[in-house]
Amino acid sequence: MGWLLIPLGWKIAFQSAFDEFHAPIWEASSRLRDLSHYWGHISDSKNTLISKGRDHARILADAKIQIERKEELKKEMIELRKLKSEIFKLEKSLNVSPAFQCSPEIARVTRRTLSGWTQSIEINKGRNSNLRKGMGVIFGDGIVGKIDKINSRSSKIQLVTHQGFRVVAHLKGDDRPVTFRGTGISLGGKSFGLISDVPQDVLIPKDGALEIVSSLLGGRFPKGIKIGTVYKLEPSIDGLFQTGQVTLSSKLNEIEEVTILKKEHD
Repeated sequence: MGWLLIPLGWKIAFQSAFDEFHAPIWEASSRLRDLSHYWGHISDSKNTLISKGRDHARILADAKIQIERKEELKKEMIELRKLKSEIFKLEKSLNVSPAFQCSPEIARVTRRTLSGWTQSIEINKGRNSNLRKGMGVIFGDGIVGKIDKINSRSSKIQLVTHQGFRVVAHLKGDDRPVTFRGTGISLGGKSFGLISDVPQDVLIPKDGALEIVSSLLGGRFPKGIKIGTVYKLEPSIDGLFQTGQVTLSSKLNEIEEVTILKKEHD
């Protein structure tokens, strides 16, 4: 309590004096550690020194090999770039959509907002890591969502469960597009979504299920990343297609790390 009553100038002077007083002690402690480390090496047995010498020689030999491979790797890189250019020209001449190309960016989850209306998480990377709004986000069990808001060092991800999340998808093994959207999280903590525009001829095996995966048509994810599982299909209101509830990964509420898909042409 008495510390709060001391004038600010005195506090600064006291802190400075405190640091000055301890500086020699901290320096001496550091020197003692260095000295202890030095005498530890001096007292090593002959066999230990021989073993360390062999390890050092192996490291040098490995470094030499890596240096010699440098030119070889450069040549391989040039060849790969030529092949990439040829593939691009061939795709363009055949009017074929190029494959989804991206580089991964790993980020840690710093905050979760899983209310009845808002399902989002925040991560510790943003514009400083060349992230942009709309980029797809995945984890080990499938799709997480997309970047919704972005700051210099953080980003907000709209989860796949959010009612505003929509993406073109496929039933695994069927290239016909269907529509997926999030429908929220139940009171029990289970995550769900909904698929629509499912063709009438699609049938779910008895006591089985169908996996819903991402499509290249959405432009945000590569093809084939798991979204969820559907166990039952029902006729849509117009009777032309089918709809079904999609059960999403139970691990969505426990995510600690995610991977952002940074498209190469962005």
